[in-house]
Amino acid sequence: MKRLLIASAVAGATLLLTAACGGDDKKAEPAAAATPAASAAPAESAKPSAKGSPAAGKGLQYEKVAQLTGDLFTKDELCPVGKWDSNSTGVPSKYRSAVANFKQFDCYKKKGDFMPSRGQQAIFVEFKAANAAKAYAEDQAKMYPTLIVGNTVVVAGTGLENTDMKAYLAAVQETAGGAGEILAKS
Repeated sequence: MKRLLIASAVAGATLLLTAACGGDDKKAEPAAAATPAASAAPAESAKPSAKGSPAAGKGLQYEKVAQLTGDLFTKDELCPVGKWDSNSTGVPSKYRSAVANFKQFDCYKKKGDFMPSRGQQAIFVEFKAANAAKAYAEDQAKMYPTLIVGNTVVVAGTGLENTDMKAYLAAVQETAGGAGEILAKS
């Protein structure tokens, strides 16, 4: 019960911090926030001139990853309904103290189901430090395709047989302007 309360408090604080930090960039990103289709164009145009670009250095943004994941995964017949959750027990205990933000995408057979039919089909984790992100990404890549961009890691599950998870991670990587590295088991 304590873990649930702590996880809820961390998730609430993260949401408050995310909302507070997100309000400062409204002038800098009106086009990107207005339409989901516009999200790919700024990433491509930001790539050549990364120094002065407003998108430079932002890395992976949960909102973009969440949208892309939901759109793609719910097209798979094994994931008719998908939902992001902040149950940080999805991170092994040795990494939990280093986590700043955690989200997992679960698949459900129908809306309103309490238990997912396929859990953790994608995991989005922001770490407090790049070295913790790298260690976690390398550990997860032994079993799952993984993308690391700075302090952020996206892990793709293997339960969706009709979805190319490496192609999914490449699309996620594009939302960060092509930054980062995709790791996969050898």
